[in-house]
Amino acid sequence: MAPAALPSELVNLLALHSSFLTALSLHYAHNGTATPVDLRSLTQSISAVWKKRKVTLEDIRLCVGVLSAGPSGINNPFFLSDYTGGKICLEIRPEHKQACNLGPLNEEALQSMFMQSLDDLWRTWNTSQGSRTTLTARPIATPRRRGRPRKADTTQKSMEVFVVDDNALAKFISQLPLAEITLCPAVAASAPIREKGRKRLRELKESAYQGRMQKKLRESTGKENEDPIAQTQTQATQPKITEFAAVRKSNLLDRILAKQAAKAAAPAPLSPAELQRQAALQRSEEVLGVLSLLAAGKGPGSRVSFSMSTLLQSLQSSIRSPLSKEETLRCVEVLANEVAPGYVSIVRMGAISSVVINQLARPVDVKRRLAALGVA
Repeated sequence: MAPAALPSELVNLLALHSSFLTALSLHYAHNGTATPVDLRSLTQSISAVWKKRKVTLEDIRLCVGVLSAGPSGINNPFFLSDYTGGKICLEIRPEHKQACNLGPLNEEALQSMFMQSLDDLWRTWNTSQGSRTTLTARPIATPRRRGRPRKADTTQKSMEVFVVDDNALAKFISQLPLAEITLCPAVAASAPIREKGRKRLRELKESAYQGRMQKKLRESTGKENEDPIAQTQTQATQPKITEFAAVRKSNLLDRILAKQAAKAAAPAPLSPAELQRQAALQRSEEVLGVLSLLAAGKGPGSRVSFSMSTLLQSLQSSIRSPLSKEETLRCVEVLANEVAPGYVSIVRMGAISSVVINQLARPVDVKRRLAALGVA
């Protein structure tokens, strides 16, 4: 007969399998069929669809096991794999993957296969029980239907009338087959390597534990079992150790004092301003060559002037090593004040600064001048 005439326990079982297929179809629609489905997330989805109670791993094993137990069990596309670490996944058998990749799950065919398997299991179990099954009338559960009533399907495969007592029905449901969980082949291949690593870790832990225990044993029994001759030798060497420690301490103090004296006698380190001056002196020869080219490009005349901002930009774009505006200004000031005071001069009028190049006073031997200023 149709599912509407089944007891409430079997109606719930059929609804559980239908919710299982619905949740699985949604998962495959979002993630595809190539990736194994983690049952920890699938059980939550089935619970949300079924809305009866929290679905467990045993419920999914029951759904897959009943599908495999019927006459059409060879067409069951699902199996369960153990990936260790509490991760169990639902996968599609290789021979069914191509059909699943071509479109969504055929939920109607799988639900019909589940009902057929359940019907076959009931007949087999009822036959095995024989006359021990007590047949009595009991209420029939009628599930609620939504929407317009559907026509009765006269071609639908019916299940044997379930007019049995509660004990017989409970025994039947409790003996329904559960799907086996097989170890994933990839995990099985790496099992020897994992076991070798675990064995090595156990050996390291045991070695460390034995070392700690031996150390505690030596500390607790060392003084009581010590030889008197060894105690005498230890007492004799104790003053020598004390003397050596005192000498070493005095030597360390002498070394510290000597280092402090050498640091005090050393010349004082250069100030930041002096370091900037030394850097500007080292670059002054290159800057002087660029100034000569800029002055020659201005045309004939013994005196050529530049605004400070324009000159700094030209120098920054012409020097090989990049310099900041402050470093370039420091180079110009060093040229005007120390290296070539007659050739380069800075004229300031209020906030405006200009650089004047006197081409007639170009220095002849710049390197000698720099050596006199302390540039190697």
